[in-house]
Amino acid sequence: MHPHIELLLSETWSQLEPLYLAEKKRIDEFPRYSPLQAGLRDYFKVGYRKGKSSYKQGSFFIEVEEPFSWSDSAYTWESEVFIDDLSPTLLQEEYAPALQQRLHTLFMSDEYGSHFFDYRFTVSFAFENEQGEPLYVHTEQWINPDKLQSLQQALNDFIDRKIKSDLPILPQKEDLFFFANLMLNQDVVPLDVQNVSSLFEHTDTKLITFRELYSDWQSTSRLALLHWANEIFLPRYFDMESEYNTTLHLKSADMLPAIDAKELELLIYTALRIGKSNADQRQTYLEYAVQLHSDQAEIYLRQGSGTIESERKTDLFHGKANDILQTIQIKLTAEEESNYREALTYICDLLRTGFPHEYQLKYSSKSKSLLPVKGLAKSPLHRFFANALQYPALHPLIAEYGELAMQEFAWYSDVEPGEKSVMPGTYAILGLGLYSTDYFPLLIQYMQMVDTEHQSAQDHYAEALVEAHGMDVSLVSVLMSILVASGQSAKPIKGWTAYIERPEIILAWDHQLQTIEDYQRDQVLYRLCGSAAKQKSFIQKAEKLRSSKS
Repeated sequence: MHPHIELLLSETWSQLEPLYLAEKKRIDEFPRYSPLQAGLRDYFKVGYRKGKSSYKQGSFFIEVEEPFSWSDSAYTWESEVFIDDLSPTLLQEEYAPALQQRLHTLFMSDEYGSHFFDYRFTVSFAFENEQGEPLYVHTEQWINPDKLQSLQQALNDFIDRKIKSDLPILPQKEDLFFFANLMLNQDVVPLDVQNVSSLFEHTDTKLITFRELYSDWQSTSRLALLHWANEIFLPRYFDMESEYNTTLHLKSADMLPAIDAKELELLIYTALRIGKSNADQRQTYLEYAVQLHSDQAEIYLRQGSGTIESERKTDLFHGKANDILQTIQIKLTAEEESNYREALTYICDLLRTGFPHEYQLKYSSKSKSLLPVKGLAKSPLHRFFANALQYPALHPLIAEYGELAMQEFAWYSDVEPGEKSVMPGTYAILGLGLYSTDYFPLLIQYMQMVDTEHQSAQDHYAEALVEAHGMDVSLVSVLMSILVASGQSAKPIKGWTAYIERPEIILAWDHQLQTIEDYQRDQVLYRLCGSAAKQKSFIQKAEKLRSSKS
């Protein structure tokens, strides 16, 4: 072996070994390994890159994890070997084979523990010459078949024991991350879109009553699909305009590979699944699929699934709906009760036939009515119901809509996901409560269903309700349901001291407080009274009044 190569090999290993030993120590201290993770280390790169001002200021480097496009995770060293002393032949015929042999032996062994290496390992060489041109560039991937087989078996066992099994057996949060990604890994599972969709949706159903786990799963499954689409599928068929402009353009015909029909079907499924939280991305993916000659994607964009009434037109209104894009478009010929009635009837009919509750409404009106509730988005959907609520004869129909629309863990698509997102039915039901006490039972039902961890619109509603109806004994039970549904960031209500100082009101609140859990009681008292001193004063007054009644 050439002495320069022998020296460079020794230097390379002296750089790599302490990094691997430190990583081994970290991995050995993990309290738990997911059975769906074969190992952690899956990448190694070595090379030389010239300096910014001169190649002589360059350095040899290694990377032990793949960097992001905007980051540099390389470890560099000053070598006793000069890049000028290395030829492509020496690097290709002596250095690379020797280093690969040692790395491959290590990769296939358990020298650093069974969880150190993943089942797949990428080895890359990237040496530049003095002009910054490639001197030796090569990448290859290895697979440990025993680890891959064990991973496949672990996934099958996990699906049987944790996904398909009956409650109360639940998967752990960390395992769901690996489950979602493995289902999209064709090394592990042959691509079968029906299998992916069936298992993902089965997991949705199983976890839906476990709020935190369900929310984590929704995020995890979406991220796995996004990663597959953006990092694996789309780069094969599309090129980015530039490093700083990520707009994608279809590759030229001579560079475009044959389109995999199953993968194209998975892109469409990805678009539909992530569309519940990202409508723009859904449409973008479907448009990419159309460019790849998907007739299904074209139909989806043009008319939806074909299972709903996509258009209804009368003398009073014109409605269009697309259940795939989750959009409803309403045009009224006049701002009158009868026009709103027909539009509401159409929307209700859509919901009865399975139209997504998380829709976006496209609607314009000269009337800019809004509900007098702080924190609500000023969206077309909000304005539509605020306008319709001005006609009392429509209130029963709006209540019917509210009952149809309410869905736990779902949000309208009328705004970007965030603090102004609200559960379907929100504008209709909150509006009805302000107009009439007849709809308090519906309002209480809404408050019992609302996700207090991911929605805050209800936090300002109690003030609006008291402003509309005043404060009396009959209102306390519905106000209690609202305060119990407060989010964690809800503040004490200002200006209520005068309302709750009356003896009959204090007793009514005290009675309601006895019916809820301690943690809810603390929350309600905080919102009612504010400071600990005021809460104590309120409780003392309640106890005194209670004693005088007995």
